[in-house]
Amino acid sequence: MKHVYILVILTTFLKSGFAQRDTSAYDPKKEIVYDDKRYRVYNNWLSIGAGASYNSKWPKDEKNIGVDFSFHIKKHYWRVGGFLSGRDYTAANNYSFNLCYGLSKEDNKFNLSAFAGPSLSYFRRPLKDSTHYNLSLVYSEVGGYAVLEAIYKLKYDIGIGGQIFCDYNQVQMVYGVRLILYFSSAYRGMKVGYIAPSKK
Repeated sequence: MKHVYILVILTTFLKSGFAQRDTSAYDPKKEIVYDDKRYRVYNNWLSIGAGASYNSKWPKDEKNIGVDFSFHIKKHYWRVGGFLSGRDYTAANNYSFNLCYGLSKEDNKFNLSAFAGPSLSYFRRPLKDSTHYNLSLVYSEVGGYAVLEAIYKLKYDIGIGGQIFCDYNQVQMVYGVRLILYFSSAYRGMKVGYIAPSKK
């Protein structure tokens, strides 16, 4: 039951941490100028990284690799992603895919987001008191996935950050952290006619 509480806490963050919403009219061409360059306000991004995780049915720490593509439909943000986890990066026994809805806050230096939605996992369940897999027992389970992501931008559209995630179904729960790279589609080109202020 404690696993359900962890998932509820993560999804509750969607409402509490992002309570203030942008109420202005949606403008798909809305841009800002930063460092003499034009960037789109409503943009998509790719997050990719690796880290450590824990499986409720496995007695040892695991490693995981994840890839997520976040996109928007008007002001609404969605994410398609997946991750694999196991004893090592080359010895995965769990493959999970998810489609999530989320919220995002962004400024010149940070991008903060939270997503939650259904997941589909394929895995061989490890025996809890063993280091061997039960190769004859393969699961396909529908569950829920939630992730919190914080990015520090090295440039407006490139950054580094971290994720905290949790994937839950009726057989197991996998949760952990990832160090990620961030690549945004916000760049629109140099600002035409823009003159940078002189430095004195």
